[in-house]
Amino acid sequence: MRNSHQRDAILAYLQSKRAHVSATEVYDAVREQIPNISLGTVYRNLGQLVELGKIITVETQDKFVYYDGYTKPHTHFVCRGCKQIFDFEYKTTPPSEITGEGFEIESERTVYYGLCRNCTEDALEGK
Repeated sequence: MRNSHQRDAILAYLQSKRAHVSATEVYDAVREQIPNISLGTVYRNLGQLVELGKIITVETQDKFVYYDGYTKPHTHFVCRGCKQIFDFEYKTTPPSEITGEGFEIESERTVYYGLCRNCTEDALEGK
């Protein structure tokens, strides 16, 4: 796959954020740099970047997809109340029973779903 000015701009934007953004948010931000970019081009390049392992996706319980330019091992928590996505750092060691059986682990993803602290407090207070 050859380099693309548009893909480079999308990747640079995602890597500059420590947030989880929608394709529309990426489109709006990159369009400031490249006014003639289309939403379809953004979606196509996001898909390619995911395939290349340069970005990851986080899916909410209602199947909405967000993009994350931070690819170091970490887990996500998606709040069903406020819809915010939180990052949690962790270190993992591939399970020896998997690698010992000849499997090669390429990635791991953990996403927790529930209520964040603020939404839990609001629910307890009856808000």
